[in-house]
Amino acid sequence: MRTRWLALGIVVVVAFVLWRASYVPPGYETIDYETVPVLPTERYNPPLIEIWEAMESEIPFDNRTAKGARLDMSFDSNGSFTVIRFHFFADMEGEPWVHSAFVLRNGSAYLSSQRLDYRPASAHPLEVLAAVDSIPFNEISYGERGMNLKVFYHEQNRTYDDTYGNIYAVENGTLRPLQEISFATPEVWHTVEIYPIPERVVIDMSGEPQNQNRTATRIEEDPRALIVFAPREIALAERVVYETTAGTAGV
Repeated sequence: MRTRWLALGIVVVVAFVLWRASYVPPGYETIDYETVPVLPTERYNPPLIEIWEAMESEIPFDNRTAKGARLDMSFDSNGSFTVIRFHFFADMEGEPWVHSAFVLRNGSAYLSSQRLDYRPASAHPLEVLAAVDSIPFNEISYGERGMNLKVFYHEQNRTYDDTYGNIYAVENGTLRPLQEISFATPEVWHTVEIYPIPERVVIDMSGEPQNQNRTATRIEEDPRALIVFAPREIALAERVVYETTAGTAGV
C-alpha cells in the first residue's frame, strides 16, 4: 500500500512539473510555498473563489497588477473535480511573476511563483474565476469518462452560431441556450469550453495505437461539448440571439 501511494505521489509531482513547464520558460527563479491550503471539494461546486483567497493569503503579489489568468479543470463522471490548474501574472516587489495553483481532488492546493521578464495584458484573474464559478455545474452531463474545462481569451471579432452546436449563456444561475452571439469589441473577452475527456490511447507492442481509425474531434463537431458565455461576455456582445425553446434539458 505504501508503494502504491508513493507511486501516486510521484505521478502527481511529475504532472505538476510538466504542467508548469508548459507555460513558463526554464531557468527563472521559482518559489514553492510550504503551506498547502486544503480547499472544499463539494460536488458540482469547485472551489474557484477559494483558490484566489488562498493565493491572496499565501503569496505577496500586487493585486493591482494581476492579469492574464489561465484556468483548466477536469471532472469525473459524477461531476466532482479531479484537478484544477490555475495561474495568473502579477508583480512582486515591482518585478513580473507568474503565480500558480495546482489543486488535487482532495482539495490540497500546491502554490508556487516563478519570476518572468514580461507582463501580458488581459482581464483580472477574478473575472475569469467568477465567470466559471457562475456556471451551474449540476446542469451538465459528464458522460462515462468525465469532462474537461478550459477558459480561452479572444481579442478578435467573432460570431458563434448553430454550427457550433451547444452554445449557452449563464443567466440567473442556469444555462440558457443561444442561437447566435457576436463580438465586435476592443475589450478582451473569453469563452468557457467544456468537452468530454477523450478515450485513452492504447499503444500495442509495435508502438502503434490499437485504434488507428481514431481522429481528433473539434469542439464544434462534438455534440456533447459546450461553449458557455458568462454574464460579462453577454454584456460585451454586439448581438445575442436566444433559442426560442425554454429550459436546458439535454445539456
